[in-house]
Amino acid sequence: MNSGRKEYTFLWHVENYSYCWHDKGDKLVSPDFTPDGLEGTSWNLRLYPRGNFVTKNSKISLFFARSEHDDGPNIFPLKFELSVIAANGSPLNLNELENEFTKGFGFGNPDFLDMEAVLLQRKNEYLPQDTLSIRCKILRNEGNIQKVEQFSARTRIGIQKILFPLKVENFSALQSNEKKTVQIRSHSKIGSFFSSSLYFINDSSGEGKFIVEIHPSDGRHLPCKLKISLLKGTENIMECGEVDNRFEVARKDICNVTLSLTRQTILNKGKIYLTNDELSLICECTFTTGVEFEKLEEIQYELPLAASNRICRNTINVNNYNAAAKLFACTSASEDMKSMYVNKFLTDVELRTKTKTFPAHKLVLCARSSVFKAMLTNDMKEKNTDCIQVDDLEDDTLQRLLLFLYSDNFETLQWDSAFKLYYAGDKYAVEKLKVLCSSFLVGNVTTSTASELLLLADKHNDSDLKNAAEDFILTHDEQIFDADDWKNLMKANPQLVIKTMQLMLKSRKKSLESCLMLKRMAV
Repeated sequence: MNSGRKEYTFLWHVENYSYCWHDKGDKLVSPDFTPDGLEGTSWNLRLYPRGNFVTKNSKISLFFARSEHDDGPNIFPLKFELSVIAANGSPLNLNELENEFTKGFGFGNPDFLDMEAVLLQRKNEYLPQDTLSIRCKILRNEGNIQKVEQFSARTRIGIQKILFPLKVENFSALQSNEKKTVQIRSHSKIGSFFSSSLYFINDSSGEGKFIVEIHPSDGRHLPCKLKISLLKGTENIMECGEVDNRFEVARKDICNVTLSLTRQTILNKGKIYLTNDELSLICECTFTTGVEFEKLEEIQYELPLAASNRICRNTINVNNYNAAAKLFACTSASEDMKSMYVNKFLTDVELRTKTKTFPAHKLVLCARSSVFKAMLTNDMKEKNTDCIQVDDLEDDTLQRLLLFLYSDNFETLQWDSAFKLYYAGDKYAVEKLKVLCSSFLVGNVTTSTASELLLLADKHNDSDLKNAAEDFILTHDEQIFDADDWKNLMKANPQLVIKTMQLMLKSRKKSLESCLMLKRMAV
């Protein structure tokens, strides 16, 4: 006996939808769901943000598909509906379809949505809080609907924003196509690096067009938004370039950004735009990190129709709140701490170099460095004078050290700055800073800097860093031993050179013995 019609509803919420990185033909797949009463079959939705290969241009494709592996029959016929849930809870672009499904295959509409409508013209309606909510209804049996089964799933596109300075010293001497490059590390789970370069080219106007380049080490994580601002003095900021490819029908490469300011304009207003012939830019880069979260988060079994409709409305209202987007806009604890330092709020101690004074907070210094803690809590002059003399650090190095103590991060790192920060991290017992700097140095060592790295490791009794430097030297011995840097090291520290050469001889002897052993075994 027929027990009446049964309805199955699957709601899929895609957060941060505008940050989808997909090219044409790339799909985003929902979590699988297995409705009770559909003979053990499992299903999912397959979304193509820039269309599949057979779709028309500027269309978003959507397919309802059967999973590749389930316990159901080989062929399973179904009637179903596909739609988007608008900000007010009403269905948009309703498609009523019917098909026989085999395992692993789907059926739907390759021209389901218009990209311009979703991303531009009706963005507030389709993408409340940048979340696309898709609904699939499965209709089973005939008659009036008696029972409803509902599933809710969520997929979140990960995004990361990084702000960093890009400085050009001796700006007036900068030549055409001469690139000033910095390397920045992403501290997200992707663990990638990217480099940023600034240079100008001579164009027909003769003004000198400036270009900023962003190149991630991982080609999958390309910038979605890029904003460049000019730092005037120490406080004023002026935007001078911005691009955003999230709402483009054909995804554009925004790794190159042309600034609104030319070289000549900056030189003409050097008193405003330059400080001691130094140009300071702030780069704000936002890029996608792929899917960071996906989950089948709610299942409702055998509910009466009225109760299901009420719960569905409540769910949509909650989903539109989109806590993830709101949290992304909030500042982190490290950003707030950094702001206290930058704005010199309630500072109670000073650190002095030979040329400059840096206000700071005793509590932060004590929490982050056992050396500073000893100075400020034991019976030492620093405790009584509220002043710490730092004569062996340059102004820029001390500034970077303090920013790291407050934010647990550094915005840019190059060989010289990493070298100096390693020294500071070791002196003031900031182990994390020391580890990060040594990791950067090992990852960027060259035949011309290997001698310098070996000497640094030896001076600080860092066995791990020394082993890494020795391994690099033994691998590139011919290039390094003939270089002037190695000859200078021979004069500065002959004992260290002798030990390294002995290590090389032992390594070669061991390799020779291994070869002889293999020959004997072969005989």
